[in-house]
Amino acid sequence: MNVELAKQLIQKYVDGWKENDIEKIIAPLSDECVIIESHGPTYQGIKQVKKWFEYWVQEKGRVIRWEITSFYFLGEENTAFFEWDFTCNAAGKGHELLGISLVKFSGGKISFLHEYRMTKKS
Repeated sequence: MNVELAKQLIQKYVDGWKENDIEKIIAPLSDECVIIESHGPTYQGIKQVKKWFEYWVQEKGRVIRWEITSFYFLGEENTAFFEWDFTCNAAGKGHELLGISLVKFSGGKISFLHEYRMTKKS
């Protein structure tokens, strides 16, 4: 893993959510990935990520903005951190969050992604 591939994988994942495109969301993920949202829910494997996305669409979820504000890569550990500014609508409510995500890579894919909410903006 190198810094450029790590950035590309993360950006593809983020863009998939911004575009409501499940194929873009899952493309950078390993089959047995683990994703933990900032408010607690955990999804293990591509099948659960797809179910999460189906629920997201059912609830009329929409990412308005997900801007990566900083990026850090630890090559020897195959790990990245990125800070973000996030805005979405879900279940008829708006949410604005600042946060940071810990990302681990394996086999050229994202194998683990844990989001941490830093503050609630509104």
